[in-house]
Amino acid sequence: MRALPLAIALAIIAGPAAASPLKSLYTTIDLKACKQVKRHQDGGAWRCEGLPGYPVYVAEGDLRHFVSVGADAEKRRAAKQTLGPFNSIFEHGSNRATIEWRFVRQAERQIPYATIMRFHTSGGGRRGDVLVVSKVTERETCHVAYIDSLANHDAIALARKIADSKARTFDCRNEPRAEGETGRSPM
Repeated sequence: MRALPLAIALAIIAGPAAASPLKSLYTTIDLKACKQVKRHQDGGAWRCEGLPGYPVYVAEGDLRHFVSVGADAEKRRAAKQTLGPFNSIFEHGSNRATIEWRFVRQAERQIPYATIMRFHTSGGGRRGDVLVVSKVTERETCHVAYIDSLANHDAIALARKIADSKARTFDCRNEPRAEGETGRSPM
């Protein structure tokens, strides 16, 4: 008889945790595994795998990277947004980058509402890391916020907070904002 109350107590404790949906998924960009869709003198563009229904578009030009997601990602605002020169989604010596997808679950589908990506920046003799929070919908992707990873102690927690509290209601006609402390990483 003691097992039943213990089982009920465990179910009550574990119930909310077991029922709560995941908040993040991660995908990797490796240009060798992507399809090149454009080639030009200063770089190119690739279509990479993301979440189901949300391919990733990566473009390189003028020593900068541009990243957008979703159907027709190259036509979305994020495909034209990036940080100042010089930046890369790839850490020096690497050809892989990670995207964190923030999402809600609807039935069995994961519906993303934001992504978080780390951009490695340099300029003015300084190097840094900037987290870029982007809004994602079925029709639009755009930058919402920039977080200086070197200036903010727990930059990823700040990026997740902004993704969860601001990305869904952000108007993509607005300009993205620097959030938190700034000044350590070139933006």
